[in-house]
Amino acid sequence: MDLRTVIDTRRKGESDIFLFVTVFVLAGLGVAMSYSASAVYAMNTFGDSFYFLKRQLLWFGVSFIALLVFQEIDYRLYIKNTKVMLLISFVLLVLVLIPGVGHSVKGSARWLGVAGMRFQPSEFVKLFMVIYLVKVFSSETRKNQVAQLLIPIVVIAVMFVLIMMQPDFSTAVDLLIASVLILFVSGFPLFYILSLFVISIPMFYLLIYQVDYRKDRFLAFVNPWEDRFGIGYHIIQSFIAFKKGGLLGVGLGYGTQKIARLPEPHTDFIFAVIAEETGMAGTVLVILLYGFLFWRGILVSVAAPDDFGRLLAAGLSMLICIGAYINIAVVMGSLPTTGMPLPFVSYGGSSLLANMIAAGILLNVSRYREVSNPGFKLSDEVWQ
Repeated sequence: MDLRTVIDTRRKGESDIFLFVTVFVLAGLGVAMSYSASAVYAMNTFGDSFYFLKRQLLWFGVSFIALLVFQEIDYRLYIKNTKVMLLISFVLLVLVLIPGVGHSVKGSARWLGVAGMRFQPSEFVKLFMVIYLVKVFSSETRKNQVAQLLIPIVVIAVMFVLIMMQPDFSTAVDLLIASVLILFVSGFPLFYILSLFVISIPMFYLLIYQVDYRKDRFLAFVNPWEDRFGIGYHIIQSFIAFKKGGLLGVGLGYGTQKIARLPEPHTDFIFAVIAEETGMAGTVLVILLYGFLFWRGILVSVAAPDDFGRLLAAGLSMLICIGAYINIAVVMGSLPTTGMPLPFVSYGGSSLLANMIAAGILLNVSRYREVSNPGFKLSDEVWQ
């Protein structure tokens, strides 16, 4: 049975409209809040309060077109292209580290420039890695679970090290969490997963406590008031934003914490701006939107006609929502400070485009909710 035959055995329907609307609302909220959070800084720095808004609108347009395109591409076509994705991921992450090729900001080499525009390869690497892991762990031909686990571990380790060399600790951890959750959802024994967790403890200890700025961030997370005008300053300012916001907020555009108090108010700490300007009502709404997106993604996963679609929908849903809730937890002081954007909402083209592509693939999976031949199985040819 070739790939065309496998595709023909499924009945194609409409995409999940609720999922589509949720993504569109989050991205629209991102455009509005990016402007509100960046207008003063843009005026003071570039003399144009619309500087970031115009760029975010451009990325929104490009990303929305990408969502529509990937919504039409049959998700099973990715099965035979995972090796290409891995090669692209490796090349991009290496290019970022080459002086003169990669672009550095605040000591981190995370960007590449194309036609005058910069993008962050690691955002797309996470997406490629999810597709690769889904393909590996959804194979119905797996026999030796331990052997099948070794190759993906090596691949993940290589990508992890390359991302850490930028350095980008939050993205590397996000990749690891998504990988472990895909492993869990695929049905691997919990013993293997727990073993990997135990083995990784010394590594994370070294990565955090042997690097001064990460150690400082962790200590600031434990007790930010110990150095309230130093390493703990920014998270305390985030707390103040929540306090000022109260129940209904001070109003869009009227927040003051974004002015020289919050770090990266239009990117990493945009949720704090939302908290101040829309209050608890706005923050709860945003949290519920991500929860609703995850719920629709899991429904798509449960109804998928094959193992690959099931794991792909679950993996993409987790990738988006893990990033969202890590960002929210950081801003609320529940996790140490990291540089992770809020999916669809934070300013930044790479994150928005990668998440829109992920949403487009998820929407495509949602189209195939029925199988004309309930008893059909994926042939080995499809996976080769």
